[in-house]
Amino acid sequence: MKWLAYLLIIIGITTMSYPKAKSMYYSYQEKQLLENWESASADSLIQQSSQQLDDVFSEKKRPKNDEKQDKVKSSIIGKMTINKIDLTIPIMEGASMQNLKVAAGHMNGTAPIGETGNAAIAAHRSYTYGKQFNRLPEVESGDLIQVETTQKILTYKITEKLLVLPTDLSVLKNNKNESILTLITCHPMKNPTHRYIVKAVLYKEEVL
Repeated sequence: MKWLAYLLIIIGITTMSYPKAKSMYYSYQEKQLLENWESASADSLIQQSSQQLDDVFSEKKRPKNDEKQDKVKSSIIGKMTINKIDLTIPIMEGASMQNLKVAAGHMNGTAPIGETGNAAIAAHRSYTYGKQFNRLPEVESGDLIQVETTQKILTYKITEKLLVLPTDLSVLKNNKNESILTLITCHPMKNPTHRYIVKAVLYKEEVL
């Protein structure tokens, strides 16, 4: 019966190791995206995806064909840095389930980043400390967010934080006078019922 005891030990170790291995894999993917961003050509950057954010945050299963489509359409368009929470994360076009595993996603239908209007960027709240948007509630009004695209370095100043229901779309309302950045994540991290929102206004723009 020793083989059975060994088998149970192996199963136990595998079960315990899986979440850590999964987290390391996605962290590696995120790092690769950031490295690729530094050398990516402009022609390969802007792609689109059409996944609803509710499905992403609830991790609702989708058909494999849809997941394959995500991979085809995914492309990195920039990176975001929030020094206050030691965050640097790639930004991809489209807040799809596939994209949000390794990056933040610019939501389709919102303004282009850096232009007049309301650009919304969504990301998960990872269980790994310091990853993705899990420290987003720590930012305060006046803190800075930097977004680097292929053409510009955009610095935004945080103006407010909100907690809203998923059905409240007022946070995505367009603005015709200013360049607004809206960061969106789930709240709480497990079994989310609300959306945690951070809004910022363009403070400085540098052309590369």
